[in-house]
Amino acid sequence: MSTTDLLYLIVIAIFALGIATYQYFYKAKTTLKKRVVFAFLRFSSLFLLGLLFLNPTFKQVAITQEKPHLIVAVDNSKSVSILKEDVNTNNFVKNIQNSKLTDKFTVEYLTFGTDVNQLKDSLKFNELQTNISKVFPTLNDIYESKQTPTVLVSDGNQTFGQDYVLSSLIYKQPIYPVVIGDTILKEDLKITNIHLNKYTFLKYQFPVEITLSYIGQQSVKKEFTVFENKNKVYSKTVAFSKDITTQVLQFNLPALRIGKQNYTANITPILGEENTVNNNRNFSVDVIDERTNILLVSDISHPDIGAYKKAIETHQQRKVSVVKSSDSFDINDYQLVILFQPTSQFKSVLKNIELLEKNHLIISGLHTDWAFINSQKSIYKRNVSDQNQDFTGRLNLGFTLFQQGNIQLNTFPPIEDKYGALEFNINANVLLQQDINGIETEEPLLTFFENGNRREALFLGEGIWRWRAQSYLNTQSFEAFDEFIGKTIQYLASNTKKERLAITIDDEFLLGEAEIYAQYVDKNYVVDPNATLLCQLTHQETNTIYNYNFVFNNNGYKLNLSNLPSGSYSYKVNVKDNKLSKTGHFVINSFDIEAQFINPDVTKLSQLATNSQRKLYTTTESKQLINDLMTDEQFKPIQKQTISQLPLINWKYLLAILLLLLTFEWLLRKYNGLL
Repeated sequence: MSTTDLLYLIVIAIFALGIATYQYFYKAKTTLKKRVVFAFLRFSSLFLLGLLFLNPTFKQVAITQEKPHLIVAVDNSKSVSILKEDVNTNNFVKNIQNSKLTDKFTVEYLTFGTDVNQLKDSLKFNELQTNISKVFPTLNDIYESKQTPTVLVSDGNQTFGQDYVLSSLIYKQPIYPVVIGDTILKEDLKITNIHLNKYTFLKYQFPVEITLSYIGQQSVKKEFTVFENKNKVYSKTVAFSKDITTQVLQFNLPALRIGKQNYTANITPILGEENTVNNNRNFSVDVIDERTNILLVSDISHPDIGAYKKAIETHQQRKVSVVKSSDSFDINDYQLVILFQPTSQFKSVLKNIELLEKNHLIISGLHTDWAFINSQKSIYKRNVSDQNQDFTGRLNLGFTLFQQGNIQLNTFPPIEDKYGALEFNINANVLLQQDINGIETEEPLLTFFENGNRREALFLGEGIWRWRAQSYLNTQSFEAFDEFIGKTIQYLASNTKKERLAITIDDEFLLGEAEIYAQYVDKNYVVDPNATLLCQLTHQETNTIYNYNFVFNNNGYKLNLSNLPSGSYSYKVNVKDNKLSKTGHFVINSFDIEAQFINPDVTKLSQLATNSQRKLYTTTESKQLINDLMTDEQFKPIQKQTISQLPLINWKYLLAILLLLLTFEWLLRKYNGLL
């Protein structure tokens, strides 16, 4: 108890004694014995009342020891079982779990594949891809300020993500790499990468680039061939040695007919090669006979124009022509017109668009003349001020016109436009809404209209080139952003009537990646989350039939088909108790990216060990790893002192005693006729 609390207690005691003495000894008429009893009761009641209000406390010091954390992160991908190391890896983890490491560490077990997760039951080795680089940033966010040695158990083979050796440099904790698999390299010849465009045009020669890799010490010559169905369309003899481990082949193939053309690439295996799965790869190209022509009209130079053009032309069947409003052009040659920051100079262009009922997209910005647009457009009005406004975009989950792409809008930098509210005179479908200074608003950013026989859209803001750049920084690819823009253009360039049941599916998938998305709306074109969507799949080669139910997810329905075997499939999607249905087909290629590895990546795992000034272990060296961790003096428990302020007396007991004393005093006074 503090000195201040003690002084207050003395003052309370003197005050209580003074009142009790004055009340029962000054001019009191009872006997001395009774006066003493009454004075004691009154003094006790007042003192306890003062003590209750004062609530004195005392300090309690608790000393505890906090063990350092030990993270055991285990590769849970299919490549471990493909290497036939699942038993050894499970035994290694069990040896760690049954050791005395828990005496020294707080041990936590994680698994990683596509994501990093807690190890709950047992290792399944069923992750379809591996991203080792995600382990270190995840752990760094959680244990940045704690002492956390990390045991990384992996074959070192990563299928996507950043270089995990580089990503480990931000992780300041010691890393103990444990290699899964035989460190003695086995000979392997494989097809590493195939690059080609998804689309080409009839009678074109489309380019193909294929990378071949070799692991081994011998000099070998093998034949590389490409088949379309059973017809050989390309072949070449390729030489490898311990010094020449990679060959890049570039060649052209003819597009002879419209539709999907399927090919198989093959490199002849080495005699005795264990893994021949990676000697074959399937690929395909979609041959089309028409191109979507898009006109982009702009009187200013702006980096956004290049961003839109590149994003749109990622799809090979689309071509963007950039012109000025004063140039000579025929709008009838184009399926879609984009007006970039229009001014009064665009009057004749807009007049032709209205006359020919052309689908179009207006992109607003700081140079846009909104007084002119308001005079030309009847379906919306916007009163703008001279003030500029920065804002970011947010997906509207109620949007139903088409399936949105997976784009990380929350990470994108702001774009800029004039400040002003937008008013609609017809039904509008808002895909993106504005977030201003982190505050969510209902103001539209990207809006679609079905105006008579044509489709229109309005995008507010310039600086979208920064979005494309940020998308690349997020994923090391422009694909997500380009797909988002591509779906917008695909919808606007088409006059197909809106349907109540819409299916979004790729023509081709890798093994384990197949998914179907569906949107279903009621007769008022409002999303119906309570419908039952059924899907029947038929494997074309085996005639095996699969039946599934879609799962409602956010604003649409999703069906995961990752467990389907490879092959060509036809599908039929229908709504239960409804005549609506959709049919189509897709292909699942047999390429399994986790099956491409026959050797662990010892080189990179050794780099991890060297950077942490540790050694590289194998799964058979669990005892040595445990001993090294137990004897390492760097990892010691941290002593923590916790000081708590606790009440000297429990107020509940104090209040009960006070009520008891007051009650007893009242009864005595009543008994003695003092009331």
